[in-house]
Amino acid sequence: MIATVQFVRTTFDRFNALCFEGVLPSVPIVLTKAGTFLGKMEYKSRRDFFGIISSHYDFRLKISTGFDLPQEELEDVVIHEMIHYYIAYRNLSDTSVHGETFRRIMETVNQKYDRHITVRHHGDPKQNLVRDGSVQYRKHYLCVSTFSNGNRGITVCASTKIFELYRLLPKYYRISKMEWYGSIDPFFNRFPRANTPKIYKITEEELSEHLRDSIPLKCDGHTIGPV
Repeated sequence: MIATVQFVRTTFDRFNALCFEGVLPSVPIVLTKAGTFLGKMEYKSRRDFFGIISSHYDFRLKISTGFDLPQEELEDVVIHEMIHYYIAYRNLSDTSVHGETFRRIMETVNQKYDRHITVRHHGDPKQNLVRDGSVQYRKHYLCVSTFSNGNRGITVCASTKIFELYRLLPKYYRISKMEWYGSIDPFFNRFPRANTPKIYKITEEELSEHLRDSIPLKCDGHTIGPV
């Protein structure tokens, strides 16, 4: 189904009472034809004299009409954004946009109310890198290389250079294994998109954390897609 204001409003009110004890004030609902996100909870932040965020205000919920989803998935999109709303409205701390606090609330809602909320959309493979718009998300094609000494590194590939890098990386580096992933984790925004063979060192801890919600891909040098 395609989102309507009435559907989003009814869904918001229903799950506000069910999952959030009715504490979330009603917010303006804006429909958009955006194709880069399913939902976005927008708001402004107040800062104190020292520049520390003290509260958030001027909330509004944006939902894309650019996706035709089953009703349950569309409900999950709304609840996903309501979790962002709850965290910001209560001024709760979190380790990242979808950090420990977000995931704890998400898992509680999923288990208690039999929902299937995630931090990414599981629909059409062409769309499954789309998340909410709380931060700037970019689609990344990642090559994770394991060196002969056991160390690992990452290449964020320019989409037009994937197959060229597939062939060239092993010629420039002593690589024992190459793994491919799709991700929109903002962590990878910091890496330049590679047009030439370049591998950046990354710790196992960082790699494990930021590949957690990635999509494993299979690359054979000619095609690339979900495993």
